[in-house]
Parts: sequence; structure tokens; C-alpha cells
Amino acid sequence: MIAVYTHSQSLISKEYWKRMVRQLTYKYSGPDAVLDSLVRGLKEIGIELELNPKKPNEIAIVLSGIAALGQIIKHKQSRRIKTIIAGPNIVTHPRDEDGIMLSEEIDVVLVPSQWVADFYRHEVPELANKIKVWPAGVSISDASTRKGKPIIYDKLGNQSLLNQIQQVIGSQANVFTYGSFKHKDYQRALSEAPYLIYLAKSESQGLALQEAWAHDVPTLVNKSTHWEAGGLSWDSPQINCPYLTPELGSIFENTEELPIMIERVLSLHPKQYCDEHLSDRASAQKLLNLI
Repeated sequence: MIAVYTHSQSLISKEYWKRMVRQLTYKYSGPDAVLDSLVRGLKEIGIELELNPKKPNEIAIVLSGIAALGQIIKHKQSRRIKTIIAGPNIVTHPRDEDGIMLSEEIDVVLVPSQWVADFYRHEVPELANKIKVWPAGVSISDASTRKGKPIIYDKLGNQSLLNQIQQVIGSQANVFTYGSFKHKDYQRALSEAPYLIYLAKSESQGLALQEAWAHDVPTLVNKSTHWEAGGLSWDSPQINCPYLTPELGSIFENTEELPIMIERVLSLHPKQYCDEHLSDRASAQKLLNLI
């Protein structure tokens, strides 16, 4: 039995009440998607789990929640838990929150992609042996009919670039602006999209891209190599699409490249690769291997 934690169980914790508010308002975020993927994946391979149990088990996976992690660390100190796996949605920098991720009680520190692992190891070398790359998965989906409109997924907010792309592709696209659409509408559009153009500055993983691949929709992503936040920065060749491979799509540096790139990616069928390597089942199995 594996215990999975996403927030504190204490009624006096702000973390607990924030979680309750999110559930009542039906807000869905990246951490929610990570949890849902793990639950689906473990169920698929026949592994039982408890979600936020009050009584600790030997193995505790803390996906998110500073207060939750603090409670689990105390349980291990009192020998009620043997193994703690922490991440990937707890801190941005490994020294955040008074350096809780450096606690000796934590056995494995999960990060969602290789560039994040490289960043963590650079910032806190003493964590190097604990850091493991673990991407969340996505559901296996029906392949797109590819008979509908292409999709532009805009997380960049560059209106000039968006206009240029719309002019170049010469067709009316479904534009999804990050944070302002319903997930079911995105899924519906993927069910018939021929390809997707993804615009972002950085991504720790890129679940929206994985969802496209799961629908057999190839992707074109703007070139971005730099991340910065809170006075920190990091450079990586594919910092906004860490899991993109030639089987899944391409990276474009300017809009003039798009017409010929679109022709090329239309011959790609990323679904098989995604189902094998980035599905719920594949993700859950990889986590079990790490444990």
C-alpha cells in the first residue's frame, strides 16, 4: 500500500483550506493533473494507494504541500514511515521554504524533467544522488481525425507573434490562451486537430503537449532556451518542451519556417510514442521502479 499526499490534513493549516476551496470552485491545475495521472496509473497496474490518509504507511509520496511534507518528515523521525518520496510540485528552488527539501529524512526528490534536475543539482549539489526525473503521464486517448482546425496553444502572451502565426498558417485556428479555457474544450479540439502550435517561454514538463501527442496530434513549438524567476535563471536547449522528440514534432525559430514544418509534421504519428513512454501507466511504472 502506498500513501499519496497532496496537502496537510490539519484543520488549522492554511494548506488544508486552500485545497478545500479549490475543490469547491472546481479549479484544476498542474498539480491536480499530476495526482490524477498517478492515481489512474497505479490503478491500471494494480497497485493500491491511499490518498492523504491520517494514518501513515511505510511508503509516503508527497506530490505537493509544504505542510504535508513537514508532517510526513515528523512521522519518519518517529519511525512511523520508512520511505519518503517528495515532489515534483512542492518548491521551485530546492532551498525554498527553509530548505525543507534538504531534510535528511527525504529519500527521493522528484523533479518533472531533466533540465529541472540539472538546475537543482547545480544549486544544491548535496541533493544530487536523491534527485530523480519523473514525468507525470496522460490518459491514453483516441487519435485525432485530423479533419478539424489546427490549434494554437498560447502561454507566451505575445500578440504580435500570435498574429503572425495566424497569417502564415492561412486558416482559422482554435486559439487556447493559458488560464482562460476549459480543459474539456481543449480535449474536444484535440480530437480533430491536424497539428498544434505551442507557444511558451518555459515548461517544467508540458502536460498540454503530452495531451496533444496522446491524441496523435504533432506539435510545433517556438524556440526558447532560457528560464528565469525570482532572480534565478537557467538555460537549456528545449526549456519549453523538455519531452519533445523528432517523433513528436519540431521546434521553429521564426514564423517563415512554419509552412514547410507543418507539411513535415503532418506525416508524424506521436500517439504510439506517447502511449509507450508518457502515459499514466508508463509514468506510474517508472515511479514504482524509483521506489
